Amino acid sequence: MRRYRHDWLYSFCSVFSMIAFMVPMLTVLGIRDGIVGTLTRRLLDNPRNLELSPIGTQSFKPEFFEEVAGHPDAAFIIPETRAISATMNLMAEGFPSFDGDLSATAPGDPLLREAYEASALDRPLAVGEIFVSQGVAEKLGLQAGSRLEGRVGRRRQGRDEYARLPLEVLGVIPRHVTPGYNVFCSLDLMRMTEDYRSGFAIPELGWDGAERPLEQAPFSRFRLYSRDLDGVERLRVFLLDFQVNAVTQAAQIRLVQDLDHSFTVVFLALFVVVGGGAFASAASGAIDQVAKMRRSLSVLALLGISKFRLLVFTACQSALTGLLATIGAEALFLLLAKTLNAYFGDSLGAGEAVCSLSARKLAAAAILAILFMTAASGCAYTSLADIEPSEGMRDL
Repeated sequence: MRRYRHDWLYSFCSVFSMIAFMVPMLTVLGIRDGIVGTLTRRLLDNPRNLELSPIGTQSFKPEFFEEVAGHPDAAFIIPETRAISATMNLMAEGFPSFDGDLSATAPGDPLLREAYEASALDRPLAVGEIFVSQGVAEKLGLQAGSRLEGRVGRRRQGRDEYARLPLEVLGVIPRHVTPGYNVFCSLDLMRMTEDYRSGFAIPELGWDGAERPLEQAPFSRFRLYSRDLDGVERLRVFLLDFQVNAVTQAAQIRLVQDLDHSFTVVFLALFVVVGGGAFASAASGAIDQVAKMRRSLSVLALLGISKFRLLVFTACQSALTGLLATIGAEALFLLLAKTLNAYFGDSLGAGEAVCSLSARKLAAAAILAILFMTAASGCAYTSLADIEPSEGMRDL
């Protein structure tokens, strides 16, 4: 430490040159984490970006859903009936009736995660329980706890028939989650409405008709969600094995992934070019220090101190430079990040940032900086190896 203070000008220049290397690196990495992290969170906050929707109408048997559900990237899958039968006429007192689109749901549904949590519901919906979109709620003046009536119509033997069912609203889904006029119900209710429209009786609800066959018809649609953004493409390819084409938000996901890749390439290019220069500068500085201290080090060697311990001495000086540089660089980075986030604050939401690094990454940067400087000091080993104890005798 005394030697470090004695050569304070050299020490200051070494620390400053290391700061000049670290600040741009931390800034590029911080902008990458900030922008890419913000865009990724925005994608993940909207479950629709993780959804895979089949194109067209096909026949899907239970075995298909079991196999897809077992895929490591599949977070949630639920079958649905034909779109033409997945509607229900909704009637609330004091409002004109209209048709809502039925969708099946169950606990774990990413699209309704907040709705299930708000209602504290951890079981499948009963036949008469529903969640409604904000569009439906506004048309019928509904809120959680509201009651209304659903009506399912069909034409059989030349006459129109209608079946009615009392419904209870468990929650309202925000418009940003589902902008249409959607009614989320149990899969059993969707099955029943489809079977009733096909002319069959639904004894559980007292709906008349022909006797339902024991073997149920296959489903024609489904809703599938990936666990993360990377899994969307893998699931899409997996579905092709079943001759199922699916629509995804691949373009938006790829845009974020390409941006992440571009920032990573820029960071690595800067690290190689600027880092190479910084390493050469630190190594030459360590060699120069050994040259200046040659006589002092030879005296230490004469006293029996090994060359390895002499190398440790120079490495400790370099490690101290790395530590001081890290403190200065990270302080400047945090100030710069705060300035950038404040400047772009109007376009950011809660918890979002243009430039940010986690505490773990800042700690990793500190460790890498110390190791970087310590490795650079190793280049002085050749100069230390040439020092002979006899050189110190000239000064005795």
